[in-house]
Order: sequence, then structure tokens, then C-alpha cells
Amino acid sequence: MWLQAQQFAYLRLSDKTGDNEYELIGLYAARARRIAATYARFYLETEDDGDTDKIGRYYWMALGAFASKTVACMLDSWQVQSSYFAGTVSLGTTDMKAIANGLGQGNLWLFNDITPAHWLYNHYPHHFFSGMACLGKRDANQLEERVKETLSDLPWAAKSLPKINHFSSTSDIFTGFGYVPQIEALGDGDKKRPKLQLKHLLAIADHEQRRILQPMIYNDPVFSKWLIRERKYWRWAAPTYQLLFTHLCSESDPALKSVAPNEMKVENEKSRMKWIEKAANKFHELMNDQEAHMLNELKIIATWVDSPDALLVY
Repeated sequence: MWLQAQQFAYLRLSDKTGDNEYELIGLYAARARRIAATYARFYLETEDDGDTDKIGRYYWMALGAFASKTVACMLDSWQVQSSYFAGTVSLGTTDMKAIANGLGQGNLWLFNDITPAHWLYNHYPHHFFSGMACLGKRDANQLEERVKETLSDLPWAAKSLPKINHFSSTSDIFTGFGYVPQIEALGDGDKKRPKLQLKHLLAIADHEQRRILQPMIYNDPVFSKWLIRERKYWRWAAPTYQLLFTHLCSESDPALKSVAPNEMKVENEKSRMKWIEKAANKFHELMNDQEAHMLNELKIIATWVDSPDALLVY
């Protein structure tokens, strides 16, 4: 079951190159858009074995769609692209590629972690919490050899997988998914449902931020060094850290965005989580007060599932 789930994640970010042959696309921003689309599709229940009567059970996936869209926007920004170009022409004498590589690495491996879990729940909910292939049994080292080889060939695999314990489950992801059947059991009009959705979202956010991204990229000395340099010396030129609740990369309406405070230290878990919790609450407010807008934006993002690669990539 985990083999199938992991294959789904790989194929979603790959293009077919031959008879039963696929290759991971190279453009980081295109991967981020396909990831955003996949998250949106899970929320909208348009992936295989989704159930449109249960829209809202995968609440984090809706927020994740906007977050991955933000990563794509940052990767497309002139600041990140120029730093990557400078790191390329310096022929390795500087590590200016660190920001783009860190964003690409974090986005890719978070996707490889969280998406198969949702895929498994979609297809085998009765096995998810107990059984031979349940969430607690997940281990990248135990995959069938051909899938394990494909996984180990992905970018940054050698340093990423050990840092996230080879996809082993955490208490946060168990807690987050524990709310899913409770959400499924409640109708749209039930007042308890939004509270459970927010609890689910915050638990999954803890998993992805504290258990996946923090050890994998934010604790990386090179990545964190550039984040500190950016904050100290180049704040005026750096991209704004913000989450826009639209499919666009810019938004003038303050009601549709959450902007990080200037004093936030991105690499610091506690500092970053303070803003993420505020952004999550803003998202929750919009999902309840402007549901039509949010669903429309998610439907647009969902169309990016085949976002094209580029001839010239990172």
C-alpha cells in the first residue's frame, strides 16, 4: 500500500518519457505548482477515491495549497532567481543557491511525506490506523526495492530521509488524522465541525513544520545562514514573507493575506510558528466567512496539476 502511495507522489511530479518510463520534472517552481494543485485536489476530493460529500475533512490540504503556491511565487521571484544565477556563475565558490535549493528541497520532501498519507487514507481508510500497512508501520527503508531505489535517486534524498526518520509517523500526524473521521461524521452545518477542522490543521502544521521542515532545512547551517544574512543586510530587497489566499502572487486586499511580522526569525521554530498559527487562524476565518472565494481559488490552483517543466531549469 505504501508502495502505491509513494508511486503516486513520484508520478505526480514526473513527465512520461517512454513506455512505462517517467522522469521527475526539473523546474522547482513547476514542482511547487503541481504540489499546490495536488493539495487542492485532495481538499476538493477530486483525486481518485475522493468523496465530494466529505469536502472539508482534509482541511490542512487547503492551507497547504496556498502555502505551496507561495513557494512557487518565491522561486519565481527575481530575488531568488538572481541569487541562484549568481551561485551558478560563481562555479561553486559561493553557496548563493542555498535559498532556492532549500525551498525546493523542503517543498519536495514535505510533499513526499504528507501526500502518501492522504492517498492511503483515501484508498484504505480501514487500514490507516491499524493493520499491516497502517500509518504507524510507514518506513521508507521497508519499501519494495524498485520503489526504494527511485526514492533514493530523488534530489536531496541522502540528506533528507535520515533527518525526517525515513517517513516514520509522529504523534502530530496521528493526532491530525485522528480528527478526520470525526470531521467526516459531522454535517456542514454542525457547529463542532469548524473547531475540529482547525484542530486537525494545527496538528498537521505542527508535523510538517516541527518534524519535517525544521530538521530538514531550517536547521541546515547553510540555509539558515542565508536567512540570517537576508534579515540583517538585505531586508529591503528580500521577498515579503506572506501567505496570500488567492492563486495570484500579489494581492492588495489586506483581508486576503497574512503578512509575517518584521521581527520574525524564519529559521527559528518558535518565532516562525507564532506567525503560522496566526496565518492558520486567518485562513480558518476566510474559509468560514468567504467560502465561495476560497473554493474558487482552490479550484484554479487545482488546474495546475500538469504545470509544465522548462528547458532551462535550476
